[in-house]
Amino acid sequence: MVNLRSLIQLFLAITFLYVIPSCANLSDRQYVQDNPQYRGIKRIVVFLQRWPAYLQLPGQSDLSEDFIRKNTHFLGPWEPAAAIDHRALDIKDIDDTLMGEVLLEALASKGYQPFLAEALPGTTAAPASAATIMAQYQMMDPEVDAFLFCFYAPTVYLSHLPTTGAVISGNRGYSLLEIMDLQDSGTLGVTWAGPRAALAPKNSISHGFIYISMTFFKALDWQMLWEVAGSKTGGRNRPWIPQCPPGPTDRNYWADSGIIQTLMVNNLRCRLRHLIPNAF
Repeated sequence: MVNLRSLIQLFLAITFLYVIPSCANLSDRQYVQDNPQYRGIKRIVVFLQRWPAYLQLPGQSDLSEDFIRKNTHFLGPWEPAAAIDHRALDIKDIDDTLMGEVLLEALASKGYQPFLAEALPGTTAAPASAATIMAQYQMMDPEVDAFLFCFYAPTVYLSHLPTTGAVISGNRGYSLLEIMDLQDSGTLGVTWAGPRAALAPKNSISHGFIYISMTFFKALDWQMLWEVAGSKTGGRNRPWIPQCPPGPTDRNYWADSGIIQTLMVNNLRCRLRHLIPNAF
């Protein structure tokens, strides 16, 4: 005689193997139908370029001003920024290596097969548009499915200019340890101010943020699939981004360089989860 309990277990196993995947496929069907332009895109080459707070591209002073277009000069020459906010300091601790790891991790988690392009020419190179770079790369690797261009600007904002008599240079990056020394010589930490800068205490930082500008082009026809410039988004991505921590609070916190870097990078990871659409 067949054991009733065994029959029930067999029925549940069959249900799990066949019914649950079917529900998942049904949930993905609308996404696939609404975004046919993503079909077949798996292999992505990523072009990464730092945009320091003290530099600008010709005709564009900030990476948040405009999206990366096919005619955007992704490679220099850079110019000194027309207007410099001396409270905004470029952070050297967050570099191409770390940003590359974060971007590749975010893309892989969405189902893509990303890789970084080889090192780009230096800032003294002749201007090269995104279209020029895509054309040159396709000649070397015709199997690539899409191109992702990304400017990034890791920036820490001082709540006030230093009261220690230190002079801030407006044409170079700073390490987090240097910033702490600017605020309070000899210390290995700094106050991360919860309130906005106007209410923040002296010798503190009011904000730390990694600005990004990204455009995703399909290799087949260079069609723009989605784009990001600061807080602006375009294309069929996920434009709603939750309040990724840390947000403004009423409290101030002591932070060392490791804490500040972790807060800035984790905030970017949070934003990328909502900006990058899933691969099919």
